[in-house]
Amino acid sequence: MKPIIINKLKEIEDKYNIEILFAVESGSRAWGFPSTDSDYDVRFIYKRKIEDYLKIDPIDDFIDLEIVDELDFKGWDIQKVLRLMLKSNSSINEYLQSPIHYIFDEIFEKELFDLAASQFNSQKVAMHYLGITTKRIIEMKLQDEIKLKSLFYALRSVLSAKWIVENKTIPPMEFEKLKYLIGNKTIENQVDKYLAIKANVDESFKISKNDELFNWLTNLKTELKIEAEKLSKIGFDKNKINTFFIKTITK
Repeated sequence: MKPIIINKLKEIEDKYNIEILFAVESGSRAWGFPSTDSDYDVRFIYKRKIEDYLKIDPIDDFIDLEIVDELDFKGWDIQKVLRLMLKSNSSINEYLQSPIHYIFDEIFEKELFDLAASQFNSQKVAMHYLGITTKRIIEMKLQDEIKLKSLFYALRSVLSAKWIVENKTIPPMEFEKLKYLIGNKTIENQVDKYLAIKANVDESFKISKNDELFNWLTNLKTELKIEAEKLSKIGFDKNKINTFFIKTITK
């Protein structure tokens, strides 16, 4: 599949007259818990010709292609990426840690990640992940059978928030690097069992709700919300971001 994806990215460059700086896999395949029918969620960052940024007319800063044959392509202009960074957008932090690369520039990735880390608002991002967790808990609460997909979205989000509360840094993208934060061998064994099941079923697959696991998840979310609200907020350095933007589009 990788050669097909790379060829499609080259087609996108030609069609939209852009240069793709960075392209990776996102979603469950990159997180480490894909289902048998998971899409390939290809995410990329691109830049346009420098003259496009100097016109008074607004430019399109997002490319979103229709999903075809499980291939989902979405791209952000570098200017949009940096504006979202000012809002501590968690997706950027995740893309920059993806273990699956399609177009890779090691220097660009490192510099952009270091910039993101310097602008990281721990409170805002922790609350974002807890918001995802809460949404999934509400979805599962009144159900006797729950989607494994929903369970793992909730688990990954709550553990990302726990990482931030404990470390005050950008959490890892991959679930395996977060799993040790469960801190309860019984719960961790249950999660491992569900991971093995998820790898062999489709995204609609449901299991009977595990009350012990669900209660642990709910209680952890409540505890973390209290701690996340105590985290400090930071001010953003727009000059640093503007410098990176100018360097990137003039390179």
